[in-house]
Amino acid sequence: MASMTGIRWIRPPEALARAIEQYGDRVIIAVQAIAGRIATIMANDAKASASWTDRTGNARSGIFGTAERGLAQKMVVLYLSHAADLDYPVWLELSNGGKNAIIMKTLEAHLPELKAELDSIFRG
Repeated sequence: MASMTGIRWIRPPEALARAIEQYGDRVIIAVQAIAGRIATIMANDAKASASWTDRTGNARSGIFGTAERGLAQKMVVLYLSHAADLDYPVWLELSNGGKNAIIMKTLEAHLPELKAELDSIFRG
């Protein structure tokens, strides 16, 4: 009796490719949700922790955090920044040798939390 070898597709390859793409989309959506939540926490922390005196309230209230999809929707970019006019926030971050800078300090402080949450969704 001759044996037949080969592949018998239960689902066509096109359906498998679509399923893999949809799974990737769900992963990016989950990453964006986590990054967006952490970005909001970072913005609130930066507003509360900024050591500079904000005479008008605009600089402190202008700090924002967000996460959005970038690079052809295949990655998530997390932003923590100032929304006030361009010169004043830069001056706040860089004056006095950067001793009052809050943006990078806050990002670095929250990276372990972001990593832990991302690890949790990928480890199940």
